[in-house]
Amino acid sequence: MEAWQLAEAVVLRPEAFGGMAFHRQRGITLEVDAEAYGFLCTCREPRPLPPPGYPAARLVPQLARLGFLAPAEDGRKAEDGRKAEDARKAEDARKAEDARKAEDGRKAEDGRKAEDARKAEDGRKAEDGREQVQPVPHAPWLGDGVTLSAPETVHLAITARCNLSCPGCYVPRFDAAPELTTAELHGLVDQWAQMHVFQLAVGGGEPLLREDLFDVLAHARERGIVPNLTTNGMLLTPDVLRHLEWAGVARVNLSWNGPGGGGQGRAVTQALRMLLDSTLQAGVNLLVTPALLPGLPRLLARLHALGVRRVTILRPKPPAIPSEAGVAWYAANRLRRADLLRLRTILDGWQGVLALEVDSALVGLMGDAGPASLRRRGIHGCAAGRRTCTVWPAGCVTPCSFLAGPSGSGSSRQALSTGNVRQVEFAELWARGENWNALRDPTRQPQDGCTGCKVASQCGGAHCVARYECGDLFAGDAECPHFGKGATCAS
Repeated sequence: MEAWQLAEAVVLRPEAFGGMAFHRQRGITLEVDAEAYGFLCTCREPRPLPPPGYPAARLVPQLARLGFLAPAEDGRKAEDGRKAEDARKAEDARKAEDARKAEDGRKAEDGRKAEDARKAEDGRKAEDGREQVQPVPHAPWLGDGVTLSAPETVHLAITARCNLSCPGCYVPRFDAAPELTTAELHGLVDQWAQMHVFQLAVGGGEPLLREDLFDVLAHARERGIVPNLTTNGMLLTPDVLRHLEWAGVARVNLSWNGPGGGGQGRAVTQALRMLLDSTLQAGVNLLVTPALLPGLPRLLARLHALGVRRVTILRPKPPAIPSEAGVAWYAANRLRRADLLRLRTILDGWQGVLALEVDSALVGLMGDAGPASLRRRGIHGCAAGRRTCTVWPAGCVTPCSFLAGPSGSGSSRQALSTGNVRQVEFAELWARGENWNALRDPTRQPQDGCTGCKVASQCGGAHCVARYECGDLFAGDAECPHFGKGATCAS
């Protein structure tokens, strides 16, 4: 009887509802109940397929189709596997050679920086008497069925420095605290690996300004975490792309923040062409503003002609920490109801041509799919503090990049930071989720104009918009085309 087993690229993680399986090569996450999770655990070793009457038998075709289960080796590799292995070895040898050359020049510098960082850290601890990092709990927290035991993805703003000055940037530039050192970042990656975090999304600022970026990305890959990168593309060169390939980066997302690519149209296009010529997965993060909306179909056609297949549509967000410039930018670039309706029509015409994704603040436009369909497709709307979080350059942890500052206005403002990884172990910060209780409360749903919407629990009512407008995370998204109509959010 043919034996099957869990694919080598699959990692399992127990959860209160059962467990999760993540495919590191395909970037697919499955959530299963306790019975199905138990079956997957038995597949770590080769085993025959269950008989048709066995409850888990119904899962096998889907698991095999998605690449989670594969035929076990029977003493010889299949021809395709052998060819793929040979190709990987040749590529690994080339990357190792490139890595050695780069590493020789970095080792001495990294050693000096690490020593300086240790001395500085010891001095700071002695000076301010802050408490030592707490140990990892012996019994890992399994979540509560709503909040996961660990983030699916950690968003790491590795630096606040940037070579551009985009007016709508959400990254605070006034934090004088020193950025996390290489040693601290490696330690964080080790903690995330122990928690079985699946993916690391590295951005900034402009992450390519960090001299140790490639080392941090490579360390994540070595520890079993899939690293991805978001960049404005201005610093991409063939040599940089080779280093990203060596580091094991899965996907590079290029930010396109205006009608002409943030005023850098030709440079962005050149960077995109270089990226598409590499072995890396390429994506474009497209910030859709009212100025870009009329030309969006032409831009999508242009990206498709260049060879782009994956585009993430981003909605302009209000500034997490309001400033005069940020407030003015958002007022001029926010999408109104008519804009959102027009955007939905445009995106409908490109479904099946491009692999389109939308950020969580646009999930309300997908109401025609229904809540069950959204859950099956892994669409959870605003997952801030429940499935994802952001770690900022100096170590502060917030539920997401757009819920980084105080809530509301006046003296009632409340910070949404749960602490700093320099004082407390990340696992402890995540488990206790201080200041995140409302986001993690399953009984809290968007109110007012969202009442009655059938996808309100998935959408979340665009928490960052509601918080900016009303000081209440659950006030609902007043810009949604169906807000206040008592409608079902059907498209």
